[in-house]
Amino acid sequence: MAKIIYQNRAPNNRIEGLPYPNRFEYVHPVIFDEVPTVDDLRNILANSTEHSTLVAPWSLDVVKGFRDYVPTTFKMVTQGMDKSQFTDLFGLSTEWLPEPERVLLQLQSEFDAKSATLDAAATHNRKDLDTIVNKAHLVNRLYLIGRIYGHVHERQYPMLFGDLTQENSWNDTLLAMKHTFIDYFLQVPVGKRKYDVRTRTAEKEVTPEELKEKYVYIDWLKEKLGDDLLGVLLYGSAARTDDPKGYSDFDNWIRVKDLEKAHKILRGTCPAVLDGKVVELTKGEHPEGAKHLGIHLFPENEEYLLKFIRFLHDSREFLEHTKVVYGDFPFIKVKQDEIIERGISHAYIKLKTIAGALNWAYTFPEKMLGKPPLFEFIVKNVRFFYQHALNAVEGPNFRSKQMLDERLAEKGLAIPKYKDDLDYIKECMLHAMYSVLTLQSEFLHTNRKPNLKFLNDDKKYEWSSPEIDEWKVMGDLS
Repeated sequence: MAKIIYQNRAPNNRIEGLPYPNRFEYVHPVIFDEVPTVDDLRNILANSTEHSTLVAPWSLDVVKGFRDYVPTTFKMVTQGMDKSQFTDLFGLSTEWLPEPERVLLQLQSEFDAKSATLDAAATHNRKDLDTIVNKAHLVNRLYLIGRIYGHVHERQYPMLFGDLTQENSWNDTLLAMKHTFIDYFLQVPVGKRKYDVRTRTAEKEVTPEELKEKYVYIDWLKEKLGDDLLGVLLYGSAARTDDPKGYSDFDNWIRVKDLEKAHKILRGTCPAVLDGKVVELTKGEHPEGAKHLGIHLFPENEEYLLKFIRFLHDSREFLEHTKVVYGDFPFIKVKQDEIIERGISHAYIKLKTIAGALNWAYTFPEKMLGKPPLFEFIVKNVRFFYQHALNAVEGPNFRSKQMLDERLAEKGLAIPKYKDDLDYIKECMLHAMYSVLTLQSEFLHTNRKPNLKFLNDDKKYEWSSPEIDEWKVMGDLS
């Protein structure tokens, strides 16, 4: 059994003026001396009977990882810790402030990760008051971090986006948030390193036969958006296999001339591909065999697009395992050392997502019951963390879900499948949290050190440069 070495209970951060419906009033970080068992996690949650308190159980190893990659979370988790204990555990003085480079990497990763789900909320009606307020909270929280470190421009604060209790305003609110994130991307520094830009085209990456037989949704998009449609990039399993059993949806980046117009046209359409054509499932139905059509809108602005690509968890995967199925997309080929660090940064952010889901599963079970996509989004973060840890330790490589699941099974870990059973869902969240804490601890004990030199490297790398594919061990992996 793991031992609790620190815990605290403090008011949760709130943005004055936002109508939090179920926002946890207090946060209760708990630090264990080692990876807590499933029983440890179950007990700490069971003993917290107050629905107003968010319990955040971490191992000491995870908190050390936050120090390196999500420093603002590190400061929050250790808030109130005795000075001597803080120094003993982390080797830092209590006056420690994170280096600007660490905060910059965190911001870049959070901008990329948090902005990516806005369009799905509007297009597929995945929204309620909780969702809208949570996204508004994130927009404000990231602004405060960015302003403290001078990474974004000053603007009116807080950003309340009107009366969020009015459901008929939510789509306009999501669009306003998207514009805000675009501003953040254009303002945040990217670093001194430069990359060659090349244009990928559908003409070179997809055949007319594929468009007719597999990518039938392109005609639907052309009909909906007309001349505004500039490019469509398919990513995920559907871009890597022709076997329909190998993918459940079509996830797409869609680049348009008029973002606002496209957003309004696609709102609430809930598109899916069924029997060789696009259907709009506006009544919430889920017919068997329907493959969800994921939509992530991009403006024409090339600077924004290239920054989004660069801040991804693995831009090389998006270069080599995606397809431009309509129009064109500018792209960059990012150096492997940068890709590895960005992947780890995203992995720690995903780790926080699992912890939050653990509390929701116990406190507000209706939020997850009956929602397989939400469940799968949470538990697959275990696989996500493992992939990026392996990239850092073994070297960058594309690993299939099957390959990762087999390696997880060797460790006695697994990615569970959804069942419409509340007790089962709770147990799955516990095991997902235990799994990712276990993987993180193993990763930390490789003694690999963060390498953020890429943010200050002022060299330009050509597409075909041999250096761009070089990967060197950073730290002692013995």
